[in-house]
Amino acid sequence: MPGEETGQETHSGADAQHLAAELARLDRQIAALLKKQNELLQRKSQLEASRGVSRSPASSSAASEVSPSVLAPPRPQHTPGHAIFTPAPQGVWKRQHRRGPTRPSPPPQPSFAHDNRFSALSSPPTPTPVSRPPSPAPAPRASSQDSVYVIGSSIVRHVRVHGARGDATVACFPGARVLDIARRLPTALSNRNAFGTVVIHVGTNDICARQSEVLKEHYQTLLDTARKSTNARIVISGPLPTYRKGCERFSRLFGLQSWLRGWCAVNSLGFVDNWSSFWEQPALYRRDGLHPSCLGSRILR
Repeated sequence: MPGEETGQETHSGADAQHLAAELARLDRQIAALLKKQNELLQRKSQLEASRGVSRSPASSSAASEVSPSVLAPPRPQHTPGHAIFTPAPQGVWKRQHRRGPTRPSPPPQPSFAHDNRFSALSSPPTPTPVSRPPSPAPAPRASSQDSVYVIGSSIVRHVRVHGARGDATVACFPGARVLDIARRLPTALSNRNAFGTVVIHVGTNDICARQSEVLKEHYQTLLDTARKSTNARIVISGPLPTYRKGCERFSRLFGLQSWLRGWCAVNSLGFVDNWSSFWEQPALYRRDGLHPSCLGSRILR
């Protein structure tokens, strides 16, 4: 029919146009890819040219002169199916000896003279006198100048004096303050020449009063009383730092320790520094953090 033929021709014409447009698009893509390929090839040739210029002419000429046979020696080609035999060496097999330094021959043994072993039995040996070491000198008797007297508060309860040549006496008064020890000294030191050294440890219980200047006056009273009561050498034992008993008490004891050091030097007194030995040493204290333990009493001087 004429109408149907006209519709088919219109449809085929649209398909042809569509195919033509598709082919044109593909041609453009192919042209773009070829252009890109040419650019990459040019870039590659430029890179190879730049690498060739960077190489030294000596190395390039040497590389060009080297024969391929030198770089890769030809491998022998064997025809498959033929065995290869290595010819046996001519002559008799010889055993190879180990090559190395020869060992030196042992030196000749020296000759010893053979004496009679029993010649010592022919005559009795002469007795050798035995020298006895001289008997040690008798130790000097301890005098009153070597004896030590320790007086103080409960801190010195378990103190044992080590190294003293004479007698050592420890007097402990729990809770005693500086003036308490000053009142007890005349009775304890009734004999002025009974001791050679007097060690006084007191002052920890006075810290609670918070009167530093009054405490210094009490120490001066204690010193005057001690010098009136004895001719012995007077030694002040410094206070112990408390362990976890509060910052205020620790600070006041440190201030007392610093003042006692200078005060003893001015008054020509002996001073024992216990602060550095007990500071931050919990093993040297009892649970109260104030009194020394058995180990601390051994270290306390």
